[in-house]
Amino acid sequence: MVKRIILFVASLAVVIGLMTSSSSFAWFASTIQRNQSISVSVVSNVFSASVSDLISPENTIIMQGDNLINLDGNSANLQIENHSTTDTQVRVSIEYTSYRSGSPRQVVYSASEEDDIIVEFASDAWAKDVNVGGVTYFYYVGNAYGSETISDIDSLPAISAQVGKIPVISKIAYKDDISYNYSGKKINVKVSFESKQAENVTWSSIDSYDVSGVGK
Repeated sequence: MVKRIILFVASLAVVIGLMTSSSSFAWFASTIQRNQSISVSVVSNVFSASVSDLISPENTIIMQGDNLINLDGNSANLQIENHSTTDTQVRVSIEYTSYRSGSPRQVVYSASEEDDIIVEFASDAWAKDVNVGGVTYFYYVGNAYGSETISDIDSLPAISAQVGKIPVISKIAYKDDISYNYSGKKINVKVSFESKQAENVTWSSIDSYDVSGVGK
């Protein structure tokens, strides 16, 4: 009887072990399947580089009208490389240093007349939305969306896994008519990229393109 109990307990331990192993394997398989594999790069007519490999020297002179999307002094484009195996959504936000009030403030670009910078997207496939926190995001919606603004965030089209490279921004520059408050002052411009799976509710950071310098 004692031997039977021991064998039963041992068999039960094996069954539980198999169940645990199966559960763990399923969890890891799910994690691998949900990997989005999205990266950001800067591409010019000459070459390209990952944004994580670019460091802007803080003593860079930034003049009004200068395109801050550049590689080795050449105008370039920011682009997303989509290697995801599932439908995904992507958005970007842009912030910059403003001296409009006389003192430096980091503000979010809103695509309005009040902004001190201009932003040119590389295609018409991006639409603007202001979230409940007042932050302006630009979502990739594809060329068939037909609107520059988003009326219903829940109806956004997803990016198919078949879509590879997505052009984002071709130019960011301080306006020609900004005041001399910027002369000799530190300036920073940052483009932040976020993504999420289409059925998910959580956005996660991909990468950021960051330029710092001194206004002239």
